[in-house]
Amino acid sequence: MKSDKLFLNSPSEKLFDTILKGEEIFLFSKSGKKYMDMSGGFTSHAILGWGNKKIQNAMINQIKKISHTDYKSFLHPAREKLSKILLSKCESSLSKIYLVSSTGGEACEVAMKMSYQYHQLNGSREKKYFISRKQSYHGCTTDSISLGDRKNLNFYKSLMPSNKFKINEHNIYRHKRKNETEDEYAKRSAHDLEKKILSIGPEKICGFVGETIMGGLVGDVPPAKNYWKYIRKICTKYNVHLILDEVWCGTGTSGKIYCIDWDGVSPDLVFMGKTLSAGYAPISAVATAKKFENLLIKNKSRIEYSNTHQGHLLGVVAALEAQKIIHEKSFLKKVKDNGNYLRKIVNEELRNSDFFFNIRGRGLRNSVEYKCKNQHLFGIEFSNILREKHKIFLSGKWHRIGIAPAINIRRKYLNYFLEIFIKEFLKLSSSWTDQRIKRIKNKSFF
Repeated sequence: MKSDKLFLNSPSEKLFDTILKGEEIFLFSKSGKKYMDMSGGFTSHAILGWGNKKIQNAMINQIKKISHTDYKSFLHPAREKLSKILLSKCESSLSKIYLVSSTGGEACEVAMKMSYQYHQLNGSREKKYFISRKQSYHGCTTDSISLGDRKNLNFYKSLMPSNKFKINEHNIYRHKRKNETEDEYAKRSAHDLEKKILSIGPEKICGFVGETIMGGLVGDVPPAKNYWKYIRKICTKYNVHLILDEVWCGTGTSGKIYCIDWDGVSPDLVFMGKTLSAGYAPISAVATAKKFENLLIKNKSRIEYSNTHQGHLLGVVAALEAQKIIHEKSFLKKVKDNGNYLRKIVNEELRNSDFFFNIRGRGLRNSVEYKCKNQHLFGIEFSNILREKHKIFLSGKWHRIGIAPAINIRRKYLNYFLEIFIKEFLKLSSSWTDQRIKRIKNKSFF
């Protein structure tokens, strides 16, 4: 499908089909097809599916009153309520919510700016640098691109700011040595950060930015036990802010509101985005420790950031209703139970397959990694089969198949998906030949 006037991302390529509506975890196309979506809207934002009447009605009621008021100038009860609920189940020392605008990448930049401003106001004037990890992704703004490691964005390398440094990815499946315990690997990974801080100079480092679990690029790799505790200790030692990216794994997707709460660590800043309003409207935010606000008050200063749609009220009320659902009693338990169930079934059914490497994740953020000739094409072919044969959307590419459905998915739909997933994985594995590989186009669906 092409557009005459609309400037698309890839103008030379045809788009798939027109999606006319969504209900629960299903999408309905203009061509009359019904798809089960196990990708959460392709970018995994639709964590509560589609057609939620509570969220829709809240947005309608708000727009009838007023669509937006300026964040710098006016208070609004919905903003306060959203902040309170986002902190109500927080297990760390995060205590303030700063609402941003649309994307997680923008929230990433805001968190970095807050870190920089804090150090400047606190007298650490040389602190201008940030450290991140290879194989991470933090968004598409200039600063967030420079932190990440997404290959297609290397095109912009000459435009990138020079105050960013990277250490190796933290991935127990790739980098733990044979004779190394998990704790030894966690310490060694944390030591990589300390070495980098010392090589640049602790007096120059603002913060360390990391995805709580290595996300979409690597494929939902949780940290080794105690990794974040060791990282926290190093950051505290050298007055470096621990800044966590929970755009992918936050707001209940992991089975806890903040994914870092699985690790028992208090970060300085956490930024979130795509899942905050479950995709019903653009909104992002930064959760902080109270020391940031206290320092601004002490210096009679303000956060040197704002934009027109900051804390947009339609996004705020959508997020508030979405978070009310996610914060309901027993909701997170169901996310944890379904995640454990998913990983258990896949492990049990595929563990004897030569192609199966593992399934890993937290809650309903999971990836299946496979080992075979031309992994990327295997993932593409697998997702094509599920889409064309079974009308299921799934992201398969690189070295992994991502499974990120709406986190309120019903068990009967999860079982239906698992039956097809396992059957088609084994079937494709048994017919994976050079001849078949040659026929596959080297382009993923999404």
